[in-house]
Amino acid sequence: MNTPSSISRRKVTTGIAWSVPAVAAVAAAPFAAASPVICPEVSGVGGAIKFPGNSKIKGIKQAYGFDVTLTNDTSETIVISGGSAYIEFTKFGNKSGAPLLYTADPCKGGVPIESGSDLLTLEPGEKLPLFFVVNDTGNSANDSGCIYATFNVSLVGGQPVDTDHCEVIVVPKVCFNDTPPQGC
Repeated sequence: MNTPSSISRRKVTTGIAWSVPAVAAVAAAPFAAASPVICPEVSGVGGAIKFPGNSKIKGIKQAYGFDVTLTNDTSETIVISGGSAYIEFTKFGNKSGAPLLYTADPCKGGVPIESGSDLLTLEPGEKLPLFFVVNDTGNSANDSGCIYATFNVSLVGGQPVDTDHCEVIVVPKVCFNDTPPQGC
């Protein structure tokens, strides 16, 4: 006689059959998570220059900047955008600033690159030299410190990258002495 609380052999067998694939999938997860993540390469990181409060470059004030080159080491066409940036000053603490991207040092003719520009689309193997500016830090006083910056990565059309590719590129920190070379 079958009561609502009784369990048949068929239900037990079905339950076991469904649990085996779930256990196998869970067991495989750590191996998948440990696979290497492919990120664009960061190179050519130059020394910092300082843009004072009275900078001659329109839109740049109390800022610091440096050269950087990104290489798309992935097999996908990717889009780069300015991520985040802050400066850790020795005396004045952390100051965040707006990240701006230029084709080159703005004091040497570099022009701003707007977010979504075709210039920020990299084909596999393509290199992109940039000038990264941490703008409006609220401080251009003589202090030493280090710049911490990131870029965001997405696929063409704004699609998120898959688990084998990184979504954020961390730039090696760029440190400077009390008076870094001054921009224009």
